[in-house]
Amino acid sequence: MTVPIRFVVPLEKETRWSDLLAVLIEADRVTASTALGLRPPLRQPLVRREATGSGRDRGDLLIYDDNLLRAVIEVKVLAGLGRGQLARYRQNWPGAEVYVLISPQRLPVYAAADAGWTQLGWEQVLDAFAGSEDPWVARTAAAWRAYLEEQIPPVNGATRWNGLHDGEHFVRSLRTRMSWVYGALDPPPPIEHDLVISSAGVSWVARLNTPAKGAGYLIRVEAEERLPVRKYPNYASPTAQKPLGPSVKVCLVQTDVRTSKNFNWNYLLALWPLMAAARTGWVTTAPRPRAPHDREGQQRLRAAGGPRFLGIGFGEAQARRFGECMFGARFQLAPDVRLDQVVAELMGTVPLALDLAAVEEPPPFDA
Repeated sequence: MTVPIRFVVPLEKETRWSDLLAVLIEADRVTASTALGLRPPLRQPLVRREATGSGRDRGDLLIYDDNLLRAVIEVKVLAGLGRGQLARYRQNWPGAEVYVLISPQRLPVYAAADAGWTQLGWEQVLDAFAGSEDPWVARTAAAWRAYLEEQIPPVNGATRWNGLHDGEHFVRSLRTRMSWVYGALDPPPPIEHDLVISSAGVSWVARLNTPAKGAGYLIRVEAEERLPVRKYPNYASPTAQKPLGPSVKVCLVQTDVRTSKNFNWNYLLALWPLMAAARTGWVTTAPRPRAPHDREGQQRLRAAGGPRFLGIGFGEAQARRFGECMFGARFQLAPDVRLDQVVAELMGTVPLALDLAAVEEPPPFDA
């Protein structure tokens, strides 16, 4: 059953997943009610697909019952969430009984705990429909579930970062690994952690963030595969490029900006003694920023006694696109590092992040 169903719900086509889920919901309202946590159960469900919201927003599935909006469902398979996407959807379609985010349990998409969304795994939703009294619904859901099981390989703490098998999907496997790492992180307050798609839009990044003393600044620790996206192969093979291992950045982040021109390089320099004392093995490759003001800032930092490699990160281009810039230093983990070791390395930066967050912001170099 898994071979033919791949044509109906290919992993790369979220719209197909939404379409078939809509069919199952209308075909078996009793199971749909149980799977989605709807009380009382649906009586005559009507599913709207790709409902138009504000701007470019499109609601994946809106479930109505007797003209009442019962559920808003956001479907994810391989993609992540857009910035503020879930909050906008609640504004676009207020008053629903439940707001449900569905993603694979092995490749989860995480909503903030206070976002007001229930998170479900595709696995548990399909398992519910596989127990349907409708034979067609049950067979379809079971085949769909088996296909998902085949396509996203299981990982655990003992999994090696570069332990991909011949023919394994490269990007999907690395995303699964970073997703597992994120799920295993448990930083103390005020540190928050999240999982985001990189600016290149392929790899996933696990991040720890905490407010810094300086107004408009954060301390961030983030891990991402070091292999440049342009070199990612489609599938692992003996001759394909292999993962290089997670690169961990420890950075000062300036938020809510549209240029990196006003980044306080003296602030970064004030953080460096704590960073140098916390660990050795920082990567010593010097950054090569494109924007003239970023190059000037790094030159001033070096002239004031900072190491030549301090200042890696993202400057003007990142600020224009995403409203923040970040500079710091990084260390590299081995290609064959276990996932539980990646978690330990990231959690090991928590004391440093808290110490950095407590440093007062000094005046800029040109003050």
